[in-house]
Amino acid sequence: MARRAAAALLLATLAACARGGGREARARLEARDQAARPAPFDWSRPAAALAMDADEAARRLGSLDYAATVSWTVSRGSGGDLLQSRATERHQVRQLASGDFQVTAQIDPGTWPGAETGKEIVCAGGMTWARARYAPFRERPADRGREARRFRDESFRLAGDLAALLGPRLAVEARGEATALGRPVRRFALVLAKGAPMPAPPPPPELPQGGWDAGTRRRMEFLEGRVPLALEGELLLDAESGVPMAVRMKAVFGATGNPRLRAEVELEARLTAWGALVAAVTAPRGALPDDRKPGGVARALEQAGLRKRGEPPAQEPADEPADAGGGG
Repeated sequence: MARRAAAALLLATLAACARGGGREARARLEARDQAARPAPFDWSRPAAALAMDADEAARRLGSLDYAATVSWTVSRGSGGDLLQSRATERHQVRQLASGDFQVTAQIDPGTWPGAETGKEIVCAGGMTWARARYAPFRERPADRGREARRFRDESFRLAGDLAALLGPRLAVEARGEATALGRPVRRFALVLAKGAPMPAPPPPPELPQGGWDAGTRRRMEFLEGRVPLALEGELLLDAESGVPMAVRMKAVFGATGNPRLRAEVELEARLTAWGALVAAVTAPRGALPDDRKPGGVARALEQAGLRKRGEPPAQEPADEPADAGGGG
């Protein structure tokens, strides 16, 4: 009898420990899930949604497809002295909830057919591939997604960059509700705030030895002396998550140092699909191995016919360290 009582007490003790351990495990899982879950969107600051990166948007909304076009027109002078240049950028981002993504950016300088440049990056399963326009994909094992994510968010946050140029002159006004891609959204008008202070100049970059080249100097003078002159646009935010579903902005800037300068920017960005309608991101077919560094002496010997391809070299230069290199 005493033996059965002792066994029952032991079983009760083990069960209590198991229940306590189960509660602790559940608490840990709930804490982890809570930490991964984004905070509710702050609807008192709708413009903050423009700074959202693709990772946060996917955490809030799920997998998504994004497309954007932005055109820049810069005019200098007037009348017979008018000089005008124009460039158009086209961007596409596919961001999966799993973290994999694909991004394409193309720039048309508006000079002649075939002058377009661009870059495409695929990040899937922990590996990065990249290619320039018209070139084949190559592996980028040293990137580990860091430069790839930076390149992706330069495309995904175009509206946020334009909002930063406007600074406190950007005003957001509620305009009711609508729908986008079958989801309820909140509409906002983007206008130029009256009486707001001028945007602060960007922090000065490190001056290279010998100073800036002429093109960089002109860009810095514009950024430091930019004056927002006009703005019209619209912002649609997902009513549940706060993710930007569509952004349209048309802004005009002048410059304090050059009253004859005028820059116009037109931006159209929107999500084109979300959730189960977003296709998978897969490794590009036929991708070449990482070959950013020429084979040095061995390559020269092969080209001169003094060494057969495939023969072990007498001495090859050291490879790049594992964490070196960029996204392409």
